[in-house]
Amino acid sequence: MKIGLSPLQGQANFEETLQECEQAEAAGFDSLWLGEHHNHEVLYPAPLIGLAAVASRTRSIRLGTGVLLLPLYHPLAVAEEAAMVDVISGGRLILGVGAGYAPEEFSAFGYSIKQRGSRLEESASLLQRLWTEENVTHHGRHYQFDNITVAPRPLQRPRPPIWFGAWAEPAIRRAARLGDTWLIGPSASFDEIAPCLRTYRETSRVMRKGEGDVALLRYVFVASSTSEAIRSAGDSFIAAFERMYFRWPHPVVKRPAGQLTIERLAENRIILGDPTTCIEEILRFQKALDASHFICRFSVPGIPRDLCARSRHLFIREVMPAIRRPTP
Repeated sequence: MKIGLSPLQGQANFEETLQECEQAEAAGFDSLWLGEHHNHEVLYPAPLIGLAAVASRTRSIRLGTGVLLLPLYHPLAVAEEAAMVDVISGGRLILGVGAGYAPEEFSAFGYSIKQRGSRLEESASLLQRLWTEENVTHHGRHYQFDNITVAPRPLQRPRPPIWFGAWAEPAIRRAARLGDTWLIGPSASFDEIAPCLRTYRETSRVMRKGEGDVALLRYVFVASSTSEAIRSAGDSFIAAFERMYFRWPHPVVKRPAGQLTIERLAENRIILGDPTTCIEEILRFQKALDASHFICRFSVPGIPRDLCARSRHLFIREVMPAIRRPTP
């Protein structure tokens, strides 16, 4: 299983993010992921620009958008900018895309959230054509252009991988049809993921893609003991989920009823505890989902920066070697 990092974003100056990316490559992570939200305290708004900077400070680690909100962009702009990042990085880009689900983001850009699915579908199909064909002409529902050839071309052939974040059933089927991997976001519990996984596997088989490829993004906090992890990060995780994922009209993720404790929030959702507990939880997810890639996000607002760094170093030293070993 490959291991990725979603570094500190939005809560720091970008130089700190770049330094964390350099450290991640030196520590043996396989990939780095920048997300996208707007007017948001956790993530930066422009992941491809961020990855171009990360590319200049790293050498071999894969660079991913996790995820770029494709309906908010013109597909030609994404095709060109992503191709540039692939060239700048020496062919290391993974383009993760998603439809988005925060109404205020669509309204800020002047788009209807009701069109996010059709815009994503049209754009994703066009990305593949724009990266692999010349003189592309398209007259669709949302986008029209004639005789467009993207230059420079991406270094990867036939194109960079496209991973899809998706939750609603039509979006998951789209991920299986058009994507190379389904990227499971950090907010859903295993019980919320399970029916989505069945849909993805079923559609992948219909598309003759076998069982389909799955990557998993999770919040992770490692401490010397589970009680210390809860003391250090529990309240911050609760506050972050209340402000973000449970505030938005998510198609799958639902707030647990009643008073929210960190134990109820973390169950089957957040990797939180001592190294042994974290290893067991990650391997349990990996076995249940047959995930090929596990991506860690170690920070939310409120957790002191030094504790996030300590958690990351403990993960590198004690957790990462164990989850890299082949399972018996």
